[in-house]
Amino acid sequence: MNAGKLEDVIGQIRANKGFLYLPEARSWVTEYPKEAISKADAIYRSQGPVFAGMSQGIVALYQKCPHLGCRVPECKTSQWFECPCHGSQYNRVGEKKGGPAPRGMDRFGVSVNNGMVVIDTGTVFGGPPIGVNTTGQEAEGPHCVGGTGGH
Repeated sequence: MNAGKLEDVIGQIRANKGFLYLPEARSWVTEYPKEAISKADAIYRSQGPVFAGMSQGIVALYQKCPHLGCRVPECKTSQWFECPCHGSQYNRVGEKKGGPAPRGMDRFGVSVNNGMVVIDTGTVFGGPPIGVNTTGQEAEGPHCVGGTGGH
């Protein structure tokens, strides 16, 4: 799925306060901080198409919670993703922070060709294991679901 020019996609993410939902790709697209790429290398390098997107500054997250498949919305106050079904919480790049989910949010490969972002929704890559926090991002405000995460 062609998501548009990289600079426009990043502009939309920033205009939407850190989150961009693309229903046609069944995904959330967020910025991946360049300063965290060295930490991401060890975790995501084996998922080449996922790491390629991160290297370009973005990540495409599958909209479904890996716990039981509910659609996970953004929480603009905490700057995390927070599942309303059972309280799983994920940082802005989909790494698990709390709740019953077995891993971080699943993701799609991203390529940037001639400045255009293409999200490959044909292959879902499993999310990172519990405990991964490559960006060091903690909640930036009140949570939208639960208090500290999950049942």
